[in-house]
Parts: sequence; structure tokens; C-alpha cells
Amino acid sequence: MRCVPRPGAVTRRQWLGLAASMAWAPAQATLRDDERVLFLPGTARRLDAGRIEADLHAWVYEPERRPGLRTAFARYLGLDQDAMSAADRERFRRRCGLFLADSERGKEVVVRFEAMPAQPVRLPATDAAGRSRLRAVIDGAPRGGSAAHLDFHAVLADGDTRRFAGRALLVPPEGLSVVSDIDDTVKLTEVRDRHEMLLNTFARPSRAAPGMAARYRRLAAAPGARVHYLSASPMQLLPVLEDFLAAAGFPRGSLHLRESTSWRSLVPGEGESRAHKLGAIAQLLHDFPARRFLFVGDSGEADPEIYAEVARAHPGRVQAILIRDVTGEGRDAPRYRAAFEGIEPGRWHLLPPDGGAWPRLPA
Repeated sequence: MRCVPRPGAVTRRQWLGLAASMAWAPAQATLRDDERVLFLPGTARRLDAGRIEADLHAWVYEPERRPGLRTAFARYLGLDQDAMSAADRERFRRRCGLFLADSERGKEVVVRFEAMPAQPVRLPATDAAGRSRLRAVIDGAPRGGSAAHLDFHAVLADGDTRRFAGRALLVPPEGLSVVSDIDDTVKLTEVRDRHEMLLNTFARPSRAAPGMAARYRRLAAAPGARVHYLSASPMQLLPVLEDFLAAAGFPRGSLHLRESTSWRSLVPGEGESRAHKLGAIAQLLHDFPARRFLFVGDSGEADPEIYAEVARAHPGRVQAILIRDVTGEGRDAPRYRAAFEGIEPGRWHLLPPDGGAWPRLPA
């Protein structure tokens, strides 16, 4: 086993952590009983017949139990708990939990892959935000397990019966990658109305956009197809989003969420969402140079402009761009004429928000 950095994303401190991680992993993680680990579902790829490279991304945190924090969080969000139903208040309590946590610095996490148990991997010590990220190259083909995922878990101290599990989406070198936004694309969030967005995110049951899950299942059923969910939502919403995607019947995939630990940065600042999405897409294009990409988003924010920018830079890689029309502007709107200038008209389409028929996609 050896470990390599993410291209173009390694600081001097991370290099030092990577160098340290090249040693054989210790027997267990350095976690206290009150500390927990959350793994972001990343991607993995076969380098050759005997090696696999997997992205590992962990957050180590300690739940904060001060009762006044939830009230302060609700006040910061502008939510009136007294006006909520009992069910919505309980849902708010559960969903805001990961925003009321202390990130733990200097923690080492050791993971063991279920199909390759003989090769534990030690991640670099967590930074001030409690984050640790590593690309691990694992020798030996996996034995058994899901054909599409590599499952792993944190190795804990003897007697610690907790289980912190993660997975990496194993992506073939060729095939179709569906890169999908989440909010107002597959999940009805109403991002353009901040108050409604916060209620839908923290207090109300999650609702799926009509017809999208069935469409995604058909796309994912094609040989070699994979789905990558891309959102500017912060990492703390991972459990909520995973539960939603599973309950609504969306295919499993990798999740690329914004790295924000503070609840005060729940809503991304100007340009943060765009930078996050462009960075994640650039990484996928770099990692899988022979794959085709289908981009799906909505018109509520900057998805048309972001995807069009990618299509102009990589014209041979983008099969099509699909935009769920939540603003009702119409295909001839000045916004779309500007965004998709120079892009073949048959390469981009507006989807009806009611889940109606999709266009025939170009080969």
C-alpha cells in the first residue's frame, strides 16, 4: 500500500501528512469514546490489474451537548421553533446536530476495506477543521463485495463496538458519468427563497423532484454508468442527503459536498458554490479521461452557466446538459443565449419541472 496526493490540491503540511501515512498503518484510530467519524462517499479507480486508487475523506468531530446552542442556531437561521409542529421540531433537532459539533484536530483515522482486510490505511492527522483527506493506492484486487462500491470502516480500539463506515464508488475507465446537482434538481429545496430553503432543509420531510429518480435509475442501469451527486450543501448534511436519496429511490453514487464545518457558513458566499462545483467537476474529468459526462442541474442558481463553461472547455467529453426549469424563463431567454453561446443546440435541454418527458440524448 502506498498513498498519493490529489492533483493540484496538496499543501506542504498535507505532504508531510502523506509522507507519514506511507508507513504501515497502526492497529487502530486515535479516537476517544466521545469522538465520531463521518466519511464522505468518494470515488475509486483501478490503476491496473493489481491496484486500486481510492479517495478517502473523513471528518472527526465531537457532538456538542450544550442545550442553548440549538436555540442559537435556530435564531441564526431565522427559524421560529415555537411555530413548528412537534414533528418538525424533532426533525430540526436531529438535522442540526452535526452543525453543533466540535471538530477534532490531530486525530488519526485508520480504515480497513472489507474486501481487502489485510491492508489497513492510515489517514493523515486531521486539520483544524477536523478533516483528513488522502488518495490511497491499495495493492491487490478486491475479493467479493459490491461491484460498484468499495466498502470500508474505521478501525477502533479493542472493546469499542461502534462502527463508522464509508464507501468509495468504483468507477470504470469508460462509460457515462451522470453529474447531478441536488437542491431543486432531485430534491425540492426552494433555494431561491431563503426561509423556505431552511425549513425544507432542517424542519420538513424531504421531497423528491417528480420523475427524476426513475430517470436516474434508467441511466445508472447502463453498463459502466455511474452517478456523482454534486452540491454546495455543507458536509454536515451528508446523512440527511444520503437518507433522502435512498428513500426516494435514487441510485447510489459519490457525493461531492462543500467542505464547511461552521454552521455560520451554512449558506455559501458569493462565488463559493461556483468554485466548489467547478473544482469537483475538474477533478472528475481529470481522474476519468475516457469517460463521457452528462450534467443535470436546475435553473434556480448557476448550474447552466457552470455546465456550459465546462462544455466549452471540454467539448468532446460532454454528452449533454439537462436543466430542470424551475424559473420558467424559456429556452430563448437572454440568460440561456449567453450561457450556451457556442454550444451545439442539441447538447443542452430544459426539463419540465413536473417530471415530463426527457429529450432524446445525443450519442
